[in-house]
Amino acid sequence: MIRRALLALSMIVPAGGVLAQSSSDLLGQKQIVQAVMEGDEEKVRQALLKQESPNQTANNGQPLLIVAVRAGHIPVIETLLKGGARVDAVDPEGYSALMRATEKGDIDIAEILLRRNASTRVQNRQGQTALMIAAARGHAEIVRLLLEKKADPNSRDFTGRTALGYARQNNRGSIETMLRKAGGKE
Repeated sequence: MIRRALLALSMIVPAGGVLAQSSSDLLGQKQIVQAVMEGDEEKVRQALLKQESPNQTANNGQPLLIVAVRAGHIPVIETLLKGGARVDAVDPEGYSALMRATEKGDIDIAEILLRRNASTRVQNRQGQTALMIAAARGHAEIVRLLLEKKADPNSRDFTGRTALGYARQNNRGSIETMLRKAGGKE
């Protein structure tokens, strides 16, 4: 629990940042922010019942849903979504919650987000989609899942690369095959 709390704190303190305040002062935005960072689903639910918005951001500009995704807090993710969190909100780098789950290779969270109709078309600042990220990192299960949800295998990033290009560049032969069967081109 302490390790997870420190991990959560590291996501809101800038690299090399100094904690001159207590964690509750630092997180003083609202109760829900601290509860998400701690992974405390019950406190998140109570904050939502008190009309706190599930669409707030942490001090680093990350939507609370993305904070929970990056920390792997599935019960908190589900509670935020039920409470009205925008599934396709993006962080300062343009990543959606689905893209962050894909980056981690977390199939369980990706499935939860896709069941909530997360878009497979969101592009980050480099123009990458979740499918491109999964192909580059070799997350075959997530590639399969995204293709089942009609992710476009021919979407291009800002350099012109497709998911197939990412798979080829990173020597992901089985993913290349999967993408070609889905109509992917370079």
